Amino acid sequence: MSPVPFPTSSDADIEAAIRTYPDGKLAQVVKQSDPLGTGPLAIKYIPARYAATYGTPGGQLRISDTTGFTWGDGTYVAPLAYPVSSAIFGRIGVVAKFDPTGWRVFDATEQQNQDHYLAWAWQRPALARSVALTAQPDYYNQQLRNQFRARFNIKCVLFPPDQTNSAYTRSDDIWMNVTEWAPNRDIANSTDKDILNGWSNDFTGSRVTVIVDDEFEDDMGGTVRRALLGFTTRPLNRVTTALAIAQAHAAGAGFVRIKA
Repeated sequence: MSPVPFPTSSDADIEAAIRTYPDGKLAQVVKQSDPLGTGPLAIKYIPARYAATYGTPGGQLRISDTTGFTWGDGTYVAPLAYPVSSAIFGRIGVVAKFDPTGWRVFDATEQQNQDHYLAWAWQRPALARSVALTAQPDYYNQQLRNQFRARFNIKCVLFPPDQTNSAYTRSDDIWMNVTEWAPNRDIANSTDKDILNGWSNDFTGSRVTVIVDDEFEDDMGGTVRRALLGFTTRPLNRVTTALAIAQAHAAGAGFVRIKA
């Protein structure tokens, strides 16, 4: 189990910022991600080589422990309210249901909450200095954010995109990292054999539902994901796209194509 961080002067502010669903911003996001009224949906875009795993409904989403991901180990998805926001990471959109009842949520889209996290992080001097002053900031940042989420029992972090493409992502989009807890209450990752071999329990009915024409590569140090074809220049309509995706997922057959 990860060591429990010592108390800091920011603890009370962070506890006050955490909301338990249905309180807080996630409630509105969930409402917008349920266009059919049958339960909220999330979408995860993956490279085409992994698509066979999700050819039929029922597959689990993979827990990610890739070093450098924004909020540490967890299952990264976009709520369906932002249907193409994370298409910059893969051509295959896997759609799944989720039930956020009782989730403890930290909203890192709010600047005040970001400030609370930064204040807490700088009271973890060894890790904070390693993030800022070593050649391995991604690794130490992973440890720091995992410790933060474990310390405050945070099930879900809402955060804004940190990689963008003008036709796919917007500044007010919201992404999620959902924590999978191991039996010892540590944060599970892809190597935990007792957590379905690294598959998340929080998302059900996963199926390939979206195919994106374009592909993307990092630009400007990875802050921008450049479209290789780049024929799509205007943002797609979120509401109509989310509805079409929800309908295709409910039908259990067919795909929604996001044209380049």
